[in-house]
Amino acid sequence: MRDFSKVLGGSLQGTRSRTTSAKLLVLILAWAFAPAARCGDAESRPPNVVLFIMDDVGMGDIGCFGNDTIKTPNLDNLAQEGAKLTQHMALPLCTPSRAALITGRLPVRYGMGAEGRMRVFIYISARGGVPSNETTVAELLKDAGYATAMIGKWHLGISCTDENSCSDPNSQGFDYFYGLPVTNLRDCGTESTVSYAWAKPRRVYAKMAYSVLGALAAAMLLKWMELIGYRSVVLFLFVALAANGSLLMYWKAIRINCVLMENREIVEQPLQYDHLTERLHSRAVQFMESHQQQPFLLVMSFVQAHTALYNNDLFRNHSVHGSYGDNLEEMDWSVGEVLSSLKKLGLERNTFVYLTSDNGGHVEEFTDDGEREGGWNGIYKGGKGNTWEGGIRVPAIVKLPGVIPPGTVVSQPTHLPDVLPTVGRVTGVKLPTDRIYDGRDLMPLLTKDSSEMTHEFMFHYCGVFINAVRYTPEGGDTTYKVHYTTSRLIPGPHGVLGCFQTYTCDCTGWSTDQHDPPLVYDLTRDPSEASPLDSKDPIVVEVIGKVEEAVSRHRLTIPEQQSHQFSVLQTFPRPWDRPRCGSFPFYTCTDPYLNHFKADKKKTPR
Repeated sequence: MRDFSKVLGGSLQGTRSRTTSAKLLVLILAWAFAPAARCGDAESRPPNVVLFIMDDVGMGDIGCFGNDTIKTPNLDNLAQEGAKLTQHMALPLCTPSRAALITGRLPVRYGMGAEGRMRVFIYISARGGVPSNETTVAELLKDAGYATAMIGKWHLGISCTDENSCSDPNSQGFDYFYGLPVTNLRDCGTESTVSYAWAKPRRVYAKMAYSVLGALAAAMLLKWMELIGYRSVVLFLFVALAANGSLLMYWKAIRINCVLMENREIVEQPLQYDHLTERLHSRAVQFMESHQQQPFLLVMSFVQAHTALYNNDLFRNHSVHGSYGDNLEEMDWSVGEVLSSLKKLGLERNTFVYLTSDNGGHVEEFTDDGEREGGWNGIYKGGKGNTWEGGIRVPAIVKLPGVIPPGTVVSQPTHLPDVLPTVGRVTGVKLPTDRIYDGRDLMPLLTKDSSEMTHEFMFHYCGVFINAVRYTPEGGDTTYKVHYTTSRLIPGPHGVLGCFQTYTCDCTGWSTDQHDPPLVYDLTRDPSEASPLDSKDPIVVEVIGKVEEAVSRHRLTIPEQQSHQFSVLQTFPRPWDRPRCGSFPFYTCTDPYLNHFKADKKKTPR
């Protein structure tokens, strides 16, 4: 009773009246059963974690990072309420970036650094993927009692080498998955977004049948006119069947990747982009509502703004930047829907939120009419696929109410592998001690408890190649960037510089430039990488020496014997070895969840 008296701010005296005792009893019961005292209450349990991953969104696309023409009020508000990271680094392409984010380790450590041009998974039946012996952020939190979900784009492989070694989301720690196993492709979606001429399976078969019958009819007509013989008729028919068979195989090889999955089952094939953003964030909200009584991890991995571009009717012609701007504004709305649901559920103040992009904007994306369909990287050179700043410097925002001061700006170098150690610190989950982590806990920087440098060196991989290195001397105020290999940029439409000769930049080969001595830039004073420093300057010579020593030490930590997830055998498509829905020969199905949104066309997002 003495403890209760302290909590209630009074003392229990035997001389109190019966009325006072009754009131006190009510207060005691109210205190005992108050929501704040329940172990499942949002304020008393470990924090939830929500990770937003944008696709191909550049530093110049978001309002809080300098864009004043595309409307991103929800992202801008998130930055005001939390911290903005202005020198946050990704890898040049989406698959390795996403692997680094969920493992806290550079992909080259576990075979996800490519030696050739293929640096991402294109086919759903590819054998490559995140190795099962890697520990993902989902596995760490699931073991700590968290509910876990991945919504949207996965793109880290879904294959199994055996029953105990699979790379799909459910095998990598996620209780629930709803989204795309590969990525957004131009050959998927509705007729308005697909670039391939034949958008629907039945139409494909019909066109092929008509072409074979047409060839047969033409051959018979020529035979009737006695211009050819029966052997020529058979040859006509054989050529028509062979041509259509080859086209069918090509079409099938691409379209089999156009699927939407729920856990390990395909729920839509071919994928339709109608209401896709709404379907994704609605499933995210449903997951949070279903698990609001326990801590959860939600990874919301957007398909936007990767091409092919698509959006809800209500967002078309919404932006002054055409379809690309429309996509960004719809994605911003989607982020707002998830954050608004957190607030309604009373979970906002106990949720760690992180938002970033998997790489810089794809500057080579233009329509035949010259309309820009890729992102903008602001003042930064280059874009998706290369290690110029525009390819690897990405927008990032972090929020944890009551812990991270609103309006914080972190200008020190940080990168995607930092997410896992930071989440471990926030949630109290211990990381395995049997491996090297490339990420660092960012909470001292985010909370302004320390200004100590997190990364003295940062190695910028392109596939398995270290094409550049970041160096921030301890105690200094300058960040240098040393380039060993750079992608050769040429002018494209409207004077945009990019890898227009290869569409996506390569890591090595004829479309790149090797530098000996390496190019050195002072990013603090020249973030656009416009003027390399004099390689003969004593300070620059010292910088190059320090970086080369760091590269040598770093390479000693990379395993020599490892699986290569992007080898030809791993990435080769296996049409016979893939999930599918429906029945032969069409293999089609439509997500039942889509009908809910088609029936509700009156709902206005804004």
